[in-house]
Amino acid sequence: MIVPLEMDYLTWASKYNLRVKTGKCVKCERELITNIPFALKSYRGLKSEDHGCGEKYTWKTFKPTGVKEKEQWAIIASSM
Repeated sequence: MIVPLEMDYLTWASKYNLRVKTGKCVKCERELITNIPFALKSYRGLKSEDHGCGEKYTWKTFKPTGVKEKEQWAIIASSM
């Protein structure tokens, strides 16, 4: 479950070195921005608002924060 947080998204993005992304929903073409900070286990990220097209169509950007998660992330990234 993604837990949204009450924090300024630019401060959150800076703290975790996250990129704020903008673009259009592929379903309805509404402009989206990843401006809602969230925590998910040992990951920190930003997501776009729920705009009616469902969770599948919200944009997300995130990074691991724990040592184990960072190691797993590196393995996944190197295999791409």
